[in-house]
Amino acid sequence: MSIYVTGDIHGNAIEIRDRVSQIHNPSKDDFIIIAGDAGFEYQDYIMGKAKREARKFPGTWIVLRGNHDSRYWGEHTTWDEEEQKYYPNEGWSFTNDGMYLYQKKYPNIWYVIDGGGIYNVGGYNILFIPGAYSVDKWYRLRSNYPWNPYEQLSAGEKSDLNLLTVEWLDAGFDIDFVVGHTFPLKMESYYDDLFMEGLNQATVDKSMESWLNYMAKVYENSLNFKQYFGGHFHDDRVLNNKYTMLYHSVKNLADYEKE
Repeated sequence: MSIYVTGDIHGNAIEIRDRVSQIHNPSKDDFIIIAGDAGFEYQDYIMGKAKREARKFPGTWIVLRGNHDSRYWGEHTTWDEEEQKYYPNEGWSFTNDGMYLYQKKYPNIWYVIDGGGIYNVGGYNILFIPGAYSVDKWYRLRSNYPWNPYEQLSAGEKSDLNLLTVEWLDAGFDIDFVVGHTFPLKMESYYDDLFMEGLNQATVDKSMESWLNYMAKVYENSLNFKQYFGGHFHDDRVLNNKYTMLYHSVKNLADYEKE
C-alpha cells in the first residue's frame, strides 16, 4: 500500500491520466489524495470523462474539496436533524466506516466531508482542511460561469475543525500530515510571485489563510507532524521544510518518513 498526494485536477481527464502515470505499478491498495479542486463536480458541471478516467485507477482517490469544487456531501446527502446523521441520496453511498461519500457508479472516488476532519489513511493520521477563496469570483459571476458561494469554510465549520484538532491532540494523538487546499497566510511570501497579475490583493478575501495561521499554531505542536500539502496556486514547489505546494507532481507520503 502506498499513499500519494497531488494537486489541482480541475475535472481534466488528461490530468488524471498524467498523475497515475507517475506511479510505478499502481495497485488496488494505493490511494491518491487530491488536495482540492478535483473538479469532478462544480455546480452544474459534472465531469463524467474525468470520473471515468479516474475509475481506471486500480486504487482509490480521496478528494478534498477546493474552491472550484461543489460541496459533494451537501449535494448528495440529506441531513436528518432528529437523528443527527447524514443519509446518502440515490446513487450514492458511504464507505463502511461512514467517513467518505462515494458515487456508486464510481466506487473508487471517495469524498472527504465538506467541513474537513481527521482521517486515518493507510496508518497516517491526516488533517484535511477544505476550501479557499476564488480570486476569479467576479469574473465568473459576470460571465455566468460556475462559482460556489460556499467555497470557503463557514465560521461554524472552522470552529468545529479547530475543536476537533485540539481535542485530538489533547487526547495524545498525533497528526502526521495536513492536507489543505490553500496555505496559512504566513507562507504567502513563498508564493506571492504566483498572484494574478493586475489583481489588487486588497480585494482578495484572505480570511481562510488568516484562520489557517491560527490553526498552524495548533497542529504544529504535534511532534510527528511531517508535512503540509496544499494546491490552489498552480505550481510545484517546496515552500520550506514543512510546507509543499503541489500541482502536477505526485508525492509519496512514505518518502517523508525518511527525513
